[in-house]
Amino acid sequence: MNKALVMKRTGLRSARLAIAVLFRPSESFEELQRTKNLMAAFVLIVLTLCVRIATIYMTSFHITSLQPENADLNLEVIRFVVPLVSGVIACYLITAIMDGEAYFSQILTAMSYALIPYIVFAIPLAAVSRIMSRGELGLYNSINLIVWVWVALLIFIQLKVLNDYTFSKSVGVMLLSIFAFLIFWGTVGLVFALTNHVLQFVREVIVEARYLMEK
Repeated sequence: MNKALVMKRTGLRSARLAIAVLFRPSESFEELQRTKNLMAAFVLIVLTLCVRIATIYMTSFHITSLQPENADLNLEVIRFVVPLVSGVIACYLITAIMDGEAYFSQILTAMSYALIPYIVFAIPLAAVSRIMSRGELGLYNSINLIVWVWVALLIFIQLKVLNDYTFSKSVGVMLLSIFAFLIFWGTVGLVFALTNHVLQFVREVIVEARYLMEK
């Protein structure tokens, strides 16, 4: 019974923090720093994935370029989870170098809470898109951009609050984190391309060798 009560209180606290992040982000991230809750992070990540999948099927066909019949849900999950995890890792590594105070779990949790504007507004926006015309695509894109700018702003605030940085240092660390993120994926892309070329070369050599042996 006590365990159930604790879980209920934890769930209520997480829900309250989720709402508070939208209106009082600094205070909310300070509270998150004191109360680590990886389960809340996991729930928010799963919710974000569910919202993303729902918006694929809900968004009007003349508003979105991705049609439900062409969507690869596994790819959509990878396109979200992999950048999120690599972004958290890049942020953690840079803050560790720059005298940061946040732990990996705290950054992961805070990043998950920073996605709340998308969780809250993506489905209503997708629903509204069904009554929009093609000419209102600019309005739809503008609202969508505002939501993601809000998410980016929350990521910046959590970086500043969790590590007790000044504003200028937060900007610098944020830029370094983005740079590290881009370098990482640029390196991964380069390695993938080189590996693909090497494999293709080896395959051609094997085919040529077989042809000569048969001849």
